[in-house]
This record gives sequence, C-alpha cells and structure tokens, in this order.
Amino acid sequence: MRLTLTARLLLILILIPQWGFSWGYTAHRIINRQAVHLLDSLLGEYFSHHINYLSEHAIDPDLWRRDKEAYPDEAPGHFIDADLYEAYPFRNIPRKWEEVVRKYGEENLMSWGTAPWRIEKFYNKLVQEFKEGRWTEARLTATALGHYVSDIHVPFHTVENYNGQLTGNKGVHKRWEADMVEEYLLDAARPRGPVEMVTDPVEKAFVIVEESFPGLDPILKAETRARQTIPPESRDIIPDWDRPMQGTEYIRILYEETADLAISRMEASSLRVASYWMSAWVKAGSPPPPD
Repeated sequence: MRLTLTARLLLILILIPQWGFSWGYTAHRIINRQAVHLLDSLLGEYFSHHINYLSEHAIDPDLWRRDKEAYPDEAPGHFIDADLYEAYPFRNIPRKWEEVVRKYGEENLMSWGTAPWRIEKFYNKLVQEFKEGRWTEARLTATALGHYVSDIHVPFHTVENYNGQLTGNKGVHKRWEADMVEEYLLDAARPRGPVEMVTDPVEKAFVIVEESFPGLDPILKAETRARQTIPPESRDIIPDWDRPMQGTEYIRILYEETADLAISRMEASSLRVASYWMSAWVKAGSPPPPD
C-alpha cells in the first residue's frame, strides 16, 4: 500500500528520535516561538495568533529531509560546509546561485551544502505569498525559513568536520546541540531586538555562517576534555545516538565550557529568524493580514 505524504511524514516523526533534529526538536520550537515575540507591527500580531503553528511546525524541514521519496533535494539546504568551498571567512564564495554553480559544479554543491540559497528561495517565496495574500501558505513558508536560518547558527552546520569525525571527536554534534542544550539551556536564551532589515538574504546568511564557524574549535576542545571522563573502552557510546548521555559528567563539562556560546547562538537564531520574516513582509509592501 502506498502511503500518502502526510502519512509518511507522521511515520517519520514517530520513528525518528528527537536527536535527529538540528538544535533538537524542542529548541527549534522555542527559537521560532521567541522569534514571534520579537516582532511588532501587524505581522507580529498575526504571527502571535498563530504562534503555536509556527512553533510546532518548526521541525517540518527535518521531516522533509528524511522523506527522500517526496523531497529528494532537501538535505543540502540544512547546512553548508563552507570550508570546502573556500578558506574562512568565505568572502570569495559567489553569492549568486548561477555563479556558485559555475565555479564549483552543482554536484559539489549538493554534497557541500546549499543553506544560503535555500534560505534565499524560501525568503523569496515568503515575499511572494505575502504579496498575493496567501497567508495560510505563508505561515508554513515562514516556519520553514526559520528552520533553515536557525540551522546555520549551529557551528556544526557550517563545517566539513560536522560531527568531529576528522579530529577524534566523533559524536559531538548531537551531544552538543541536542543533549546539552535540552538538559541545561532550554530556558536560558533571552533574545532581544530590534529586528534587522535583511536586504540580501544570501549575504546575510553568509554573515551568519562567518559568525558560526569559529565556534567549532572551543566546542571540540571542550569535547576532548569531556571525553576523558569516559573509559576508552566505553567511548563508542558518544557517537551512538540511540544511547542517551543526559546526566553524565561528559554533558556537564560541555555545558560548563560552552554554555555561553550555545546561548548566544540560540538568541541570535531567534533574532535573525524574526528579521527575515519582517524583512520579507516589508519587501512585500507590508500587506495587512486577514482578520
């Protein structure tokens, strides 16, 4: 029996554990919810009325990513291994899609990640939906846009060494962005405005990538120290994402040494999500939402 798209997504949600989501399922929900609170104007009022939708659907792009039958090209939009493109701070990466394809080849882009251009696609889609008064569709587009913007605030989503696999830190990705955040930091972020006007969605995305990338080194250093709390013969637990590590000394050390970094990236996530939403609405002419 062939499952409908909705049925497949529900099945994926049931079968995939929470760690499968960047920032963790709960953190993504919180980031979108806090972004709504940063908005003012008529858009803020409208999104406030639909805040539960914008929060609950924050993980939809991760469900799309895992449904390869319906969304075969989704995965690259969640990250960019920027150091495979160019050396930090990545100023020589072309910002226009046609130029970046010409320089590196589309096959490489699909492997190295395309998050800035995924953000651009959904930003432009949101502008068009606002202009045309398609507010129901705009809610889902805004929610997905928020997810992609949040993803690149995570250092691991900007580097080739996305799971510490190149430096003897394999498994750190999930332990930091999900286990640590969900054990210690879900109530810690307090984002503040004002929102920024995004004039170029791709360029702004690269500003975020440039901010996020240096965060990898302090996380890896903390993880190397945390790893010493686990006997060598038991360290295979770290990359085994089916095995929980909450409450361990390992997670506590990650928290003690990198909590400020995680909080700052979460706060920046909410502010930038709100900024992309507001900018799309303004570019659309600030149309009045439906009653």
